[in-house]
Amino acid sequence: MQPLGEADLRVVAALQVNGRATWDRIGRVLGEPTRNVARRATRLIDSGVLSVIGLVDDRRLGSSVLRLRCRPGTVIDAGEALAELPETRFVALVSGSVDCTAELSVADDAMIDLLFRGIPSIDGVVESVAYPALRYFKTPQEWHLDVLTPQEVEGLREQWAPLPGRLQRPREAPPAEDARIIAAVVTDGRATHAEVASAAGISESTARRRLDSLLRRGILRIRAEIEPPYLGLPVEAVLWLRVAECEVEAAGHALAALPQVRYLVAVAGDHQLVAHVVVPGRPELYEFLRGIGGLPGMRAIETTVVLRPLKRGFMIKRDGRVERWVGPIGTYGGTPGGSAEERREEARKPVEDAEERRRETRRPLLDSPGGT
Repeated sequence: MQPLGEADLRVVAALQVNGRATWDRIGRVLGEPTRNVARRATRLIDSGVLSVIGLVDDRRLGSSVLRLRCRPGTVIDAGEALAELPETRFVALVSGSVDCTAELSVADDAMIDLLFRGIPSIDGVVESVAYPALRYFKTPQEWHLDVLTPQEVEGLREQWAPLPGRLQRPREAPPAEDARIIAAVVTDGRATHAEVASAAGISESTARRRLDSLLRRGILRIRAEIEPPYLGLPVEAVLWLRVAECEVEAAGHALAALPQVRYLVAVAGDHQLVAHVVVPGRPELYEFLRGIGGLPGMRAIETTVVLRPLKRGFMIKRDGRVERWVGPIGTYGGTPGGSAEERREEARKPVEDAEERRRETRRPLLDSPGGT
């Protein structure tokens, strides 16, 4: 995977800040012709390098970080089997004391069966440990490549009220229309209001109003997903941090402010924080680890380097490009019921439907989503 050029990187960073910003708005903020912005982004999206997707807030679910050890010779197959589960949002093969790590997005009532039956039944799994998420300090939706000026970021970002704290008490299930809107936007975060309206069976004005409400309330979040090597950040690591309990909050805020950190969560277990970092090389990782080792309360840092990412944002990746989607699509933040195969089929259908709609009515180059 070769790093993208500077102009492409700036467009990608703009979409990371605001995935539904119109091409015209991005062009004005970046000082680029609208047509050039649209052409660059469309080329990356159509090639599968860049995906703009929708993700449902995890507050209605339990979320956990998983560590997996496997029997020698079975790691790749076990990791790929784990990636096939709709409940896994992120899966990667790593170095170090564990062979595979994953992020689970699954309701508490389904977690027991998954942890004690589903995952142990994967051939080759020797040991699995789940760390329940307690508090998110940073997620990939809040992270963007550091190539934009503060003024450019401000010009792209929506001036909405701050999102409420995550993992609060579950709210009521949404109206059926909202669930259909979410399903339409999950696989194409830049779907136009007309496309969302068609998929949800509602008027375009209603689609605009309801989608805007979902985004403003933080129930639905838009994310531009791309493999870090394309951004010139080929070295990834998952850090398992032991921190004095009285210093977890301060350490969490300090780490979340660092540009190398794209994901940071406080967890329950023998580690207090789990961080995902991306850097240009191993020397930079060494310097990063040296720097955070001096944070107050830092007791130990266990570093696992990502060897092969298999799944991000519920998308199976192959050679840095999206191959297909395996995730809880079509439900409001929950996983579909039924057998594992039935859940996988339900997860694939909205993707196939969205692709069919795009083939039938290809969008003009300069067409942009509304609402931003």
